[in-house]
Amino acid sequence: MKKVVGIIFLSLTLLACGGSSDEGSDQLNTEEQAKLAQDYVDEILQIMKNHAVTRYQVNWGELEAEVHTLAANAKNIQGTYRAIIKALELLGTNHSWVRSSDGQVVAYHSDIVCSQDFEINRPQDENIGYLRVDGFVSSSELGAKNFATNIQAEIAAQDSASLDGWIVDLRDNGGGNMWPMIAGIGPLLGDGLYGHFVDADEQVVRWGYENGASYIEDMDVVTVDEPYSLLNPQPKIAVLSSARVGSSGEATLIAFKKHFNVRIFGTDSCGVSTSNEVFPLSDGGQLVLTTAIMADRELQKYGGRVSVDQSEEQANVVNKAIAWIKN
Repeated sequence: MKKVVGIIFLSLTLLACGGSSDEGSDQLNTEEQAKLAQDYVDEILQIMKNHAVTRYQVNWGELEAEVHTLAANAKNIQGTYRAIIKALELLGTNHSWVRSSDGQVVAYHSDIVCSQDFEINRPQDENIGYLRVDGFVSSSELGAKNFATNIQAEIAAQDSASLDGWIVDLRDNGGGNMWPMIAGIGPLLGDGLYGHFVDADEQVVRWGYENGASYIEDMDVVTVDEPYSLLNPQPKIAVLSSARVGSSGEATLIAFKKHFNVRIFGTDSCGVSTSNEVFPLSDGGQLVLTTAIMADRELQKYGGRVSVDQSEEQANVVNKAIAWIKN
């Protein structure tokens, strides 16, 4: 099975370049460090050429020439970061980055800004369930399990046979780890296929929810131990979107696409509906590289913004969603 498990969104607030340019100088002489720096650039470029979702769209001769020119005088690995940022820019994924061995982001480029000003307002209607699903950024398995379990507990606490429907608010979901989100919303959509990843060679990987667990192909990822089942298994669901919805938030949005009794209101998403894979680097760091784009349950591809069904100003979106549910 193709390894496309890590769907990660990088917030611009996390972007930082760091690391001392003198790091490692006690262990290696100047010539050795310079050689390691060039090997480091070549290592990253080779991974990009082999795995990037845009690899067939890139002029590799021009990219490598420009990147090697920028890195030519690098005295150590830290001196290559400007060149690697250029490589990420020319790669054009808008969703890839390099982080050092201590987890610090040292190289990143994106032309996309996921921002929109509005206030989150909760509907005041006892006959409509309301579920807010924000981003989840953690590598903790227990944290992911608890996140999904808490979402399902919120659904269970509000569920009633008399509900007219549900509002699922994704407007502030900037991404992170998609799997606890998918496991959490499972009771609303039920068991089944929710979406796909498609790589540059048109290889397709399916993902969804089954028996309390989010899954990718035949592998469960995040499992809720005592999954909830709705009293009404086919509710009307209004999903709220905004330009803040990015990456894993967009995967969650795509999960609702093409599902009966669902309508998406608000603003099209940010535009990074792509999936990332983590590649270890020789210095202990990692290249987080975009290797596939997202597609919905019917294999409609995205990769950019995920469109709403009904465009609405954010100030009006909750009332519009309620009106549709009650119609």
